[in-house]
This record gives sequence, structure tokens and C-alpha cells, in this order.
Amino acid sequence: MSTSSRPIADCASKLQKLARENPACTLLTAIGCGIAVGFLVRTLRPHTPASRTVRLLADMRDRLHDIAVPVRRQTEHLVESSADAVKNGVAHLQNLHLERGLQKLGKRFKGLFP
Repeated sequence: MSTSSRPIADCASKLQKLARENPACTLLTAIGCGIAVGFLVRTLRPHTPASRTVRLLADMRDRLHDIAVPVRRQTEHLVESSADAVKNGVAHLQNLHLERGLQKLGKRFKGLFP
């Protein structure tokens, strides 16, 4: 064995002796180290907010938006058409009332001259 691997071999043999003498302590230490490494990995891992639920909700939102855009355009067109129809109807009613008023006035005027 080389001189650099000798201290490592000594340390390994001491750890094996310690593990055989205190198995419960070794087990608890291994569990603690595993938990610590797990927390460390979880902390250092980048968080991805796009979980399955979030992705599904985003997909549903996009699909509903794709459906809603043409419906909104059609609704806007219908509202504009309805507004024009109401304006035309009001104008027509105003003309009818004017004609009726003129007819009544004409009858009265004719009634003045027998």
C-alpha cells in the first residue's frame, strides 16, 4: 500500500470497529445523514411551479380562451347590429309620429275650409 492510502485505511478500519461496537448509534447516524442529504438536495433543487394541476388548469384556461375569443367577437358584432337596429327603429317611429301628427293637422286644416 502507498503512504497516502494508509491513513484512509486506518480511518476505515476504525469506523468499522466503531460500527460493530455501537450498531444503534451507527444506524441513527446513517439515518440522520440521509435525512440531511435529502433536505439539502430538496433545498438546492430548483422549484418548478408547473405541477400537474397547474399545467392542467393552464391548459383548460387556454382552451377556454380559444373558445371565448370568437364568441366575444360574434357578440360584439351582434351588439353593434342590435344597436343599429334600435337606432333605425327609433328613427322610424319618430317619422311615423310626425306623419300622424301632420295627418291630424291636415284634417283639422281641411275642416277649417269646407
